[in-house]
Amino acid sequence: MAYYSIADKCSLLEKINSTIELTSLLNLFGEQIEKLGLLDGYLINLIDATETSLISWKVHFIGEYQSLENTYAGYKVALAPDASNLSARAYLQRQTIQADIANATDEVKRLLGLWKLEDIAVIPLMPAEERQTAKLPGTIALLKQHGKIDQETLDILDELIGLFHAPLCNAQEYAFLKDYQSRFEAAAAEQSRFLQFIVEMNNMTAPERIYDMFSGELFHKLSFDMVGFFLLENEVLISKKISIINHRYETRRAKWEQFLLHHPYQQNTTDGGISHTFMRNTHLLFPDVQKIKHLPMSANDQATLKILGSVRTLLMVPIRYQNEPIGVLTFFTFADTVDISESDLSLLNNLSAFLGTAIINGRNYLLNLEQHREIERLNMILQDKVKELAEQAATDKLTGLFNFRTFELELNRRINEFERQTDKNGLSIAIIDIDHFKKFNDTYGHNAGNIVLAGVAREIGKLVRKMDLACRYGGEEFVVILAKCDPEGIRVFAERMRMAIAATEFETDAGKLSVTVSIGCTSHQLQDTYDSLFKRADQALYRAKENGRNRVELI
Repeated sequence: MAYYSIADKCSLLEKINSTIELTSLLNLFGEQIEKLGLLDGYLINLIDATETSLISWKVHFIGEYQSLENTYAGYKVALAPDASNLSARAYLQRQTIQADIANATDEVKRLLGLWKLEDIAVIPLMPAEERQTAKLPGTIALLKQHGKIDQETLDILDELIGLFHAPLCNAQEYAFLKDYQSRFEAAAAEQSRFLQFIVEMNNMTAPERIYDMFSGELFHKLSFDMVGFFLLENEVLISKKISIINHRYETRRAKWEQFLLHHPYQQNTTDGGISHTFMRNTHLLFPDVQKIKHLPMSANDQATLKILGSVRTLLMVPIRYQNEPIGVLTFFTFADTVDISESDLSLLNNLSAFLGTAIINGRNYLLNLEQHREIERLNMILQDKVKELAEQAATDKLTGLFNFRTFELELNRRINEFERQTDKNGLSIAIIDIDHFKKFNDTYGHNAGNIVLAGVAREIGKLVRKMDLACRYGGEEFVVILAKCDPEGIRVFAERMRMAIAATEFETDAGKLSVTVSIGCTSHQLQDTYDSLFKRADQALYRAKENGRNRVELI
């Protein structure tokens, strides 16, 4: 039986469809969950752009844990095949996973005890009847402190997810595009300040000097009072250096350093924040420690806070070498809290990666030689980063061809350029559609479908010239812009492409498979616009399908 009336659904859908912003949509989703009054908290985790991790976008706790919402916002969980995390398992298995004290693993039982929960349920963010076919944007973890999460609650959430699923997918794609743009714009500013730091690192000769230079740079760029360097040695995390910005903190520094000599952090996520940061290979931020110091924490962390006194902002970042953690950087403020932006976190991640490389080089007694090579490598990385971000924003991940947005921009540009030419040598486009591709996916599976999409893209790439532009338009459709190409030229090109694809066998898990394509093409006519030119090619494609598919039509 439906929980929401038709009137309720219409009213809610009106609100849902009024925004494309992901944060606004998640806030609306959260409001609806909280109105139910059936749960004691939830975490909405969305897949990242690389589809390798889940990230906590929306977090809601109640009572004493409410101050931890900002800490868990942005928390990342890797989608490893053997993942023990409930959200990762629910995403990978595309099914609801529920755990209580009776049926949970030891790790989950510890989690239930820490959060004073009796039941957790993690649901894929898609309607139950579509979980094997629909796009999956993420999961939602439901928290219950007293009693079990019953089937009625799960059914209500499934009905609510059904209303939000499609708009959430659209908003997520929009957020990815905005993120690509933001990363591109931030790359130039990041390059300038990071290159200057690399130059200053050019004369480092010993580990102690490395720590001093890094802490000096960090104090200059960010408003922290203390920085600690921890490295993995003999299977435990050892304090290597604790630096302070002002001598008045020397007593705290010395006492903490003495404590750490006898109490190193273990490789166990429950041994404290430093261990957690190292084991999860992700940063951990506490905007204001004073708001959470009454909550349960490890013995090491309790002792640290007692020694250091009035800790305010606390940030821990993994020190990485070749993307794997080798230690942890810890940052403290004592007087005031400090705001940490995404740009700051990005800078710190780059700095920690460079620090990790310098440390490994020193351990191998090749510091001077290897450091020079590393600086050159990082310079190349930084110089390539803007180009890489631009390529990511313009390229389809699966096929390697340019994407729809690039096609739009390039076709408009080429039409304008063509109109200005006095000697018009032709401008043509072709739309290529894989015949019966949905049936192919249903028969052989999406993995085989992806292999075929990539293979068709390769065949198209073999035939286009350097002056042409091949793009994935979306789904199973591709489009090619051909410069200096008249109607007869585009017809010949399209026919060659059709025959080449039909003659190709693609190696898949289901064996060698082949497909055919239908192609619609047209050439620029007087006063053509983007819309009119593309519409004519689309009409030609429709005609090719109507006339039996596996053919070329020219209008």
